[in-house]
Amino acid sequence: MITVPDPASLLSTLRADGHDGLPNVDVRIGASVLDGAIADSVERFIGRDPLILSDGAPYRTPAGPVVERLAGRLGCRVVQLGAGTVRADEETVEQAVAEVGEHRLLISVGSGTLTDIAKVTAQRTGNRHVAVQTACSINGFIADRSVLVIAGAKRTVQSRWPDVLVADTDILASAPWQLNLAGVGDLSTVPNAVAEWRLAARLGHGPPYNAAVVDDILAANPVLPRLARAARDAEPGGIADLARLLAASGLSMGIVGSTAPASGTEHAVSHLMEMARSRQGRPAAAHGMQVTVATRLAVRVWQLVDATIRSGDAKVHIPDEATSRDAVTRAFAEFDPQTAEECWTAYSAKRDWLLANQSELETVVSDWDAFARSLRLSTPEQFDEISQASGLPTRAEDLGAGYDDDLLFWALRNSHLLRERISIADLADVLGVWSDETARSIVADAAKAME
Repeated sequence: MITVPDPASLLSTLRADGHDGLPNVDVRIGASVLDGAIADSVERFIGRDPLILSDGAPYRTPAGPVVERLAGRLGCRVVQLGAGTVRADEETVEQAVAEVGEHRLLISVGSGTLTDIAKVTAQRTGNRHVAVQTACSINGFIADRSVLVIAGAKRTVQSRWPDVLVADTDILASAPWQLNLAGVGDLSTVPNAVAEWRLAARLGHGPPYNAAVVDDILAANPVLPRLARAARDAEPGGIADLARLLAASGLSMGIVGSTAPASGTEHAVSHLMEMARSRQGRPAAAHGMQVTVATRLAVRVWQLVDATIRSGDAKVHIPDEATSRDAVTRAFAEFDPQTAEECWTAYSAKRDWLLANQSELETVVSDWDAFARSLRLSTPEQFDEISQASGLPTRAEDLGAGYDDDLLFWALRNSHLLRERISIADLADVLGVWSDETARSIVADAAKAME
């Protein structure tokens, strides 16, 4: 029987193994845990006036509307940043910081985006923070990382661990089932993200690989179809397991100081699609749904790289600065100039590092067989089997109106240009096999597999 890792147990095990700097997060997962968690937090952080930060969505449970009930019980003010949705950018964070102020017990009730804003706000104001999770949509509710839009580009920034994470299944089971299913999608991408983390770590770029923080999460991958059924059926026990697994994944990112344990090429593709949709004034599909579709592409890029290296003709060549600058300019030509400049700043730092460490790339290529065998990466067929059994989306059009293969191609083709993290697309690029034709063929192959 496969056991879903419990975040508290994970932290306890890591402490026993001598890991330092672990967070002291009080994780409350289960039925009707909200009231007790809030009461304990008010007592624990005595002298800090509570204040609720909300995105304005109507979160309701059998006991009544969550925000209104909490505000009435605590007699506190509600700062509402949106009317059901909110944009996580510097302007919104500044608004939150100004309205929340200092010496507070900040209680955020809302989406992953709202929680990201709250975590940054808590960091900048020095407030204590209780994060009330309203859906099992992402793994980031607990992590000390937040995604903000900076200069038009999606960026992961340091924020603050919540002091308390509340995942009350009364609230979670009342969320739209599609949002809870999106959390299953977010978890389905972890094996690819971990493989890319291992690649970067093998090169000496980014945080060292730490199997202890992800092994239990990887081992739980076969339970995803069961958790997907629980999401659809609003089954409290299964939703609690989903919340536990998401929290464990979120902890892994904070513990290593990077999103690498849970974010690879598939997340870069998702970020780019969201950026494009925002520029068009159109809403984006749920993050977990986008990354699932994108993972079907990422695992095929691994196949491309593997075949290229095993052919015996693989040679490492780092693109020159002029070629790289031109690629970024073309990729973001329809965005504001500041977005292209933001992406160039990140990508050029990565290109410079790759140039200085070309010998490490060549060593990985020469030792490829041993490295590839050490990975626990699904084949495209294996990934599709899990995602189909879970009822997750597989094609661009499954994500909603305006999503198509052209958008998917653009996001995949330029995914390595978005940020400084090394990805499998970077390896394809320095091996000289990353092109418009290649990216289009991968998108077409992924679509054909679903016919």
